[in-house]
Amino acid sequence: MIPKEPVEHDPTGLQDALSELLGVHVDLQESAPQRYALRDIPNLAGPADSSAVAVYLRAAGVFQGQILLILPPQSARRIGDLMLGPGKSSEHVLDACRELGNIVASRYLSRMADAIGGRAIPSTPLSTVDMAGAVISSVLQRASHDPVVHAIELRMQAAGDAIRGTVLVLQDQTSEA
Repeated sequence: MIPKEPVEHDPTGLQDALSELLGVHVDLQESAPQRYALRDIPNLAGPADSSAVAVYLRAAGVFQGQILLILPPQSARRIGDLMLGPGKSSEHVLDACRELGNIVASRYLSRMADAIGGRAIPSTPLSTVDMAGAVISSVLQRASHDPVVHAIELRMQAAGDAIRGTVLVLQDQTSEA
């Protein structure tokens, strides 16, 4: 059964994984997961009309739901620069962001599965660039009726640059205890 309260991340494990992915030391600050009502979700990742890079994954197994990583464009570009070198195409930057989203989602799902016993499996990550509000609305339309929503703010320092993102975890009611 899935607990109603969010499972804490292991910031050290995620920090190490991100440092390895980006090839530089990453200082990670991560907010404790907070539960939100559906009406509060559209502005969690900043103004609804701001441009955003979003990475979407579906989860199956003991945890059923959706995970969305939302990054400001400048953070997404910096991730691409660190992973692949500067000056890469937008598609390459999206590839780098999908890999970041996969690692963040996999770490969260692993912690969830460890806490309750069982297995949680992420889908292949998908990405898009759009207005933050449009991305969130699209994901909410795919969610189960009245999902449990947790948000985690990520703030990283890597190679002297600030990188930030928001992780939304939408847990289907059917997977809740």
